[in-house]
Amino acid sequence: MSKSNFLMACLASFFLFSINTFASSGDFENRLRQAELIGDKSQVETICKEWYASGQYSPGVLNWNYNALMSVEKDAFIFTQQESDTYPALLLQHALKVRPDVKVLGIQLLESPEYRKLVIRDQQLHWITVEGSLSDFWKQFLDTRNQVFLQKTPIYFGVMTNKNLLFADKARLYLTGLALKYSLQNIDNVAMLRENFEQRFRLDYLDFSLQPEKDPALIARLNLNYVPALVLLHRYYAAKGALPQANRVQSLALQVGKAAEREAEVSALFLPEKTATPIVSAISVKNLDKAMRVVAPKLYAAETEVTNGQYELFLQDLLKNKDFDQIAQCRIHPVDWQALLPENLSKTPLEQVFKNGNPSGPASPVQNISHEAAQRYCAWITQVYNASAEKKKFKKVLFRLPTESEWETAAEGGRKGDQFPWGSQFFRNSNGCYLGNYQSIQPCGDCPDQGGDGIDGGIFSVLANSYFPNDFGLYCVSGNVAEMIQEYGISKGGSWQDPPQMAYINLQKNYTQPSPSIGFRVFMEVIEE
Repeated sequence: MSKSNFLMACLASFFLFSINTFASSGDFENRLRQAELIGDKSQVETICKEWYASGQYSPGVLNWNYNALMSVEKDAFIFTQQESDTYPALLLQHALKVRPDVKVLGIQLLESPEYRKLVIRDQQLHWITVEGSLSDFWKQFLDTRNQVFLQKTPIYFGVMTNKNLLFADKARLYLTGLALKYSLQNIDNVAMLRENFEQRFRLDYLDFSLQPEKDPALIARLNLNYVPALVLLHRYYAAKGALPQANRVQSLALQVGKAAEREAEVSALFLPEKTATPIVSAISVKNLDKAMRVVAPKLYAAETEVTNGQYELFLQDLLKNKDFDQIAQCRIHPVDWQALLPENLSKTPLEQVFKNGNPSGPASPVQNISHEAAQRYCAWITQVYNASAEKKKFKKVLFRLPTESEWETAAEGGRKGDQFPWGSQFFRNSNGCYLGNYQSIQPCGDCPDQGGDGIDGGIFSVLANSYFPNDFGLYCVSGNVAEMIQEYGISKGGSWQDPPQMAYINLQKNYTQPSPSIGFRVFMEVIEE
């Protein structure tokens, strides 16, 4: 990575959350601080073992500090800012023998001249003036004239270090996980990140912790410090086409953001970097507002799946901006619908096949596009809305794909626990007519064939506003085309290609590439009213 590594590190300044206490630590912190200040190593080890045996610590903080220690190389120095990333690291080292090779130096402790003298003596930093101030210590410690020391001794700063106290040249800092490596040469910190996350870190506790926390909200905010590294990893994996890994780290980051009630900000970090400058007049923001339906506090869903006509405006913008790379990535893959007809209908005229709407028509849902294309559309429509000078309902919003949980909430329409959006386990009405566009397993009943809301079904996808909406006003959340969600490879709701039993709200459908049976619906999150 180039200098952009520190741009990612600067994200950490947004997520610099610390906690002031290490669970119910009693007097352990005070005793440990005093032992460190006088350099009594034997006492430091004794206190750490007593502390661990007492159980008076936060499992989340301990896991976090484990990963912080795993973010650095062998025999490294790591300078830490807060008590929550200094004393827990010492506890791990002395009580559990985790990375005892690492020298943990608390910046708050270094404010003591006596402690600085001990560090200078113990680490044989003979070129540093003992009588100097803390500022003098930093200047001499990181003096580039001491290149032999700096090249052979890995130097790190914890990510919670106050950026105003980072005396190091920030252009020489490289994010490696929960630490920033100081290096005089450019380094491939992404390779280090990958090794740390793939081979060394404990991440299971972020997914699900069996150990209770006395203050889970504080731990959730502390865990936000993972996000900058996860964003950097996501960009690497996505560029390499490693989609499962990219989606794994994105999902983990969103989970961390949600736990800390910062999901909107975290989601915004995963918007595609390259988006067209929107032609704002190409789409009506007033119509966008009108088409959104409330599904949760500050969360809206579009009443229909994104249509071919809506998606075409996005492609037109890309063309006007001559963004040919994105056009290639976001193109609609053509479908030979005739070739997809079952054998008994292979000779049916297409006008008869498409009597309820051509799947490629402007009012039908867009399909056969990639997951990345759907995300880029969401980024584009976000720009369109937020940049518009038209009168609009909200000042700032984020359009995105929903999480699985959000999609299910929207599909239920307020009817908890039902299999279908209309609040029933049945997929036909009393006349025997299908209530959604599925793969028919039996002939439809005596139903009016009028198109729009009265439509019986279709061989392929039909108009996006077909059938009756659910109680939230959302059309075709079950059937027609399945809908992508944030997690790559999973769609919801079933499609024209599936029997009704595969369209239950709580079921998933897996996919690996664009499909003529899969589209998407945008959700709108209100960021600023």
